[in-house]
Amino acid sequence: MSDASLPAITDTDNITESENPTLPTSEGAPVNNVDFATEVREDRLNLLWRVVLGIAFALLWVAFLRRTSNGLTIAQAALTLTVGALLAGRLLRREMFNAAVWSLVGSAIIAATIPMETGNETTMRLMPFLFPVFIFTIGVLLPPLHTFVALGITVTITLIAPSLAVDAFYFGYYQVAAITVAVMSALLAAQVTGELYQITEWSLENYKRERSTAIDLFENRQQLERSLRRSEVLGEKLQEINGELESAKHFRGQFLANMSHELRTPLNAIIGFSETMLSFPMMYDDVELPQAYRNDLNQIYNSGQQLLAVINDILDLSKVDAGKLEVQPERVRIDTLIDNVMMTAAGLVGNKPIELRRNVARSVPDVYADESRLRQVLINLYSNSAKFTDRGSITVSTQVMGDNLQISVTDTGEGIREESLESIFDEFSQVESKGRDPRSGAGLGLTISRKLMTLMDGRIRAESVYGEGATFHVLVPVYDAELHAEPIHDRTMTGVEQS
Repeated sequence: MSDASLPAITDTDNITESENPTLPTSEGAPVNNVDFATEVREDRLNLLWRVVLGIAFALLWVAFLRRTSNGLTIAQAALTLTVGALLAGRLLRREMFNAAVWSLVGSAIIAATIPMETGNETTMRLMPFLFPVFIFTIGVLLPPLHTFVALGITVTITLIAPSLAVDAFYFGYYQVAAITVAVMSALLAAQVTGELYQITEWSLENYKRERSTAIDLFENRQQLERSLRRSEVLGEKLQEINGELESAKHFRGQFLANMSHELRTPLNAIIGFSETMLSFPMMYDDVELPQAYRNDLNQIYNSGQQLLAVINDILDLSKVDAGKLEVQPERVRIDTLIDNVMMTAAGLVGNKPIELRRNVARSVPDVYADESRLRQVLINLYSNSAKFTDRGSITVSTQVMGDNLQISVTDTGEGIREESLESIFDEFSQVESKGRDPRSGAGLGLTISRKLMTLMDGRIRAESVYGEGATFHVLVPVYDAELHAEPIHDRTMTGVEQS
């Protein structure tokens, strides 16, 4: 069945996983590993420039209240911070992250340097200790190279700014302490930044694996849904085909039944007239037919009987397929039935040097089966053995096996190959044999026999060693008076040789 006949299914073939899986942002745009870390820093910087702007406004208020020279210095530093914070916010909106960081931190460094130009010794000593904070801020927001650039700038300012303020070389222990703290801050920031990148990378790798697993699960779910829908369609198609098969089986059975009836009508005339001409010459003024004519009439009669048997088999098969073949189980005396069958089997053997043997005890239990159908099965087995046995014997034997009686028909013919022991029960299946008459049967006897045994709650099987003959076993339920309440059928036929 082509996929064109299947219902439309959501296309998931275009769902692919890139080499660098992306994560969804709050705005819905995907970002890669580096962009994700940058987004985290942008959030920090976005908060930081607003805090610095608030500090700048607070310093402006303090400067306004003091209205002294110190107030002017504070105002200059506050304005510097204000410009730097606002510029950082603008650059950040334009996605110029590095420039925004330097704008904010640079303005803070300048704002801290402005009070040092007043020449106040206390201010010159304290302001450099703000630089480690700025260095650490750059270290957290930017790669380590920027941290050490900021370190160089602040160290230079720490060494030069006091000397410029007093117009003389100025160097003290506080400068050494401030530079030492700045260096330590730079190293600490580099260490923290490295660990932050490692943690971020580890988190992203885990997310990539989770994302990959989620995509695989989604694709597998889509494939499963497709498979389920295909299964539903195939199930519906199978139901349609089964319905068509049942209809075809019904029409086949009807056709075979009609054909069997149409064939048997002229065939009965052929068999009847040929038998009359052979057995009742008085019907033709007691005129004896020449031997050549009699031979041909015998051939016509035998071929008609053989063709009638094939037609009956086909009719039985059609009844089984249509579910119209019924069996009527009853209590059957098996030794009498076997005698009856062996009488018929004598005619099946014909002129072949084959001895019919009987190995059935008189105390064999009765069975519960359809007598006519069981007789048909046993005759089919005898007929099958006679076809493939040129000389020797055909032996029927019985054996009680629990609640069943096993009836076995053994011949000394060619035998059956092991690979054919089951296929011989298939419709129109025939074992190849160079000594077999190609006109002897259509390969339906064993098929019908198995179907009949199934209807009678029995079984049939074959076993053989190729070249040493074959044995067919028929298993029939033993009659149980508590379970079965049928009258006994006892028909006696004589004239069958027993051994």
